[in-house]
Amino acid sequence: MSAEEGVALLAARIARIPEALSAVAAAPAPDLAETARRARRIVVTGLGSSAAHARLLAHRVDASPTLRARFAPASGLLAAPSGAREDVLVVFSQGLSPNARLVLGTPEAWGRVVLVTATGPDGGARPDAAEKRALLERLARAGAVVVTIPGEDEYGTLVRVLGPVAGLARAFDLARALGAEPVAFDAGAVAGAMARAAGDAEAEIAARGLPEPGDALAFVAAGEHVALSENLARKLLEGWLVPQPLLLDALEAGHGPLQQLRDARASFVWLARADAPGEDALHEAFARSIDPRRHRLLRFPARLPGELALFEHEAAANALLLAGLRARAIDPRAWPGCDAEPPVYTLAHAPTPPPLLGELSWPELEALVAAGRRTLVVGLGATEQHGPHLPFATDAWIAEELVRRLCARLDDAIGAPVVPVGCSSEHMAFPGTLSIEPETLGRWLRDLLVSASRHGFETAFVFSAHGGNAEPLRALVPGLARELARGPSPLRVLSFADLASVGALQRAASRRLGVDPADAGQHAGELETSILLALRPASVRRGRLAPGLRVAEGDAQELFYPSLRAHAPNGVVGDPRGADAARAEPYLEAWADALAAAYRRAKNESQTKGTKNE
Repeated sequence: MSAEEGVALLAARIARIPEALSAVAAAPAPDLAETARRARRIVVTGLGSSAAHARLLAHRVDASPTLRARFAPASGLLAAPSGAREDVLVVFSQGLSPNARLVLGTPEAWGRVVLVTATGPDGGARPDAAEKRALLERLARAGAVVVTIPGEDEYGTLVRVLGPVAGLARAFDLARALGAEPVAFDAGAVAGAMARAAGDAEAEIAARGLPEPGDALAFVAAGEHVALSENLARKLLEGWLVPQPLLLDALEAGHGPLQQLRDARASFVWLARADAPGEDALHEAFARSIDPRRHRLLRFPARLPGELALFEHEAAANALLLAGLRARAIDPRAWPGCDAEPPVYTLAHAPTPPPLLGELSWPELEALVAAGRRTLVVGLGATEQHGPHLPFATDAWIAEELVRRLCARLDDAIGAPVVPVGCSSEHMAFPGTLSIEPETLGRWLRDLLVSASRHGFETAFVFSAHGGNAEPLRALVPGLARELARGPSPLRVLSFADLASVGALQRAASRRLGVDPADAGQHAGELETSILLALRPASVRRGRLAPGLRVAEGDAQELFYPSLRAHAPNGVVGDPRGADAARAEPYLEAWADALAAAYRRAKNESQTKGTKNE
């Protein structure tokens, strides 16, 4: 491994920048005008070089007379702030890093989430691809907008050169989509200006020399360009492996920084802009303030107007980066700690997404079972009518989310794919409902669990998100448990079918949230509609929300049989008109808590008294 090869890798990536700019310019911008109009404000964040993109977007949007935006440090967004349901969260993360995934962990808590990333929908080819893929799928269910940029393959070096430029271009694009004043962005013209800026920087370096090892380093600029140039300092931190250079405002430099560096060796890089007010006078005054015996001053000019000058300064900084790497014989592929990156890179200790069998490969599954995850969680759903406003998959989607949440609470569980069709005879009067007989459900469960027992699973926990499966499950499980306990690979079968207790917990939650339990309902009412507004907002037909049969108390199961349509002609038990995605979290948490408690109780009882099922 030679330093020259590492520098050549970075140079090849820099050569792809015009291609990346063209790709961003050619991609259609998302339609965010209505999102911005309804939002109280736009909250923008990013980590590493992505923070520069976030700052640019916040600056562009906040300059609009009708929009509000702010940049927020990622660590301040580990929990959604108060009022987040009225805000739009925009996260820039080129590689969808573990710490960025923390910020995106509760997309349902925000009015809308927009992610800008180079990571594709398959999660890429990195070891954490499954975690990335799971997050992207959760974001999709929450109605998030994912905007892509080039640079998915920009790994192998700590410093990045392709993604930072693509992210800047996308930030201009998003600002326009959110309603900010558009900037005339011509990818070809910008690429040409960057090439000239790189040439100017190389000439300046040849004339004045490179900063010496040990020099204090500082970038100097004026106005908003100081904060927006943050990535230039990071570029030398990550590439040259030096302390992060200072970012100095031209007028602020005399208020401490120059005094501190008066007797030290220092190199200053002036980020000049053709349209900056008083630029020449500021530069002349600064040059007179430094000591030429100890201080070096490089000047990198930019000719593009306004914030577009950032592209030229990125190109100039890239030229400085490459020249310094060559002069110092630094291999950018061999940075300190590259072999011990995970604990450094995940300072916030990002939680591992709950393992779901359908998202794993077989070696990953085998390793998890060997590590002690030997319980298979099986959720039963249904494909049945849910009024005129919710889709047939409602119970299956809720079951899927409950499996995910339950596995996140347990350290010994893996989630099986949800059984999407259940016993739904009570809904057959509504066109489209699919139903199976209890015997069919029993055979399906038996075959699934026998398969699981052959792969090292020792316990299965079965629950239902659909009321019609509850009684068949109670009747089926004792026989299944006896059969599978005696099989060649014994499997303990536990189940939970007490939907009445779950209903009581949810009614209590609805009262705490100020919702009449009769409106929350037992089927397609406010409760299920609120959950779907959080999980799959695009699936809710908001124009078809209508009240149905309202039942004051109890689980109302007698109203469902033999046919719900006789009592609730539109298929709704409850009133969905007051549904709100913000109430989904307490509803789902109450349900998941009940499942976790039931699992632990059943497991403890089975260990002390033999297999027992609820």
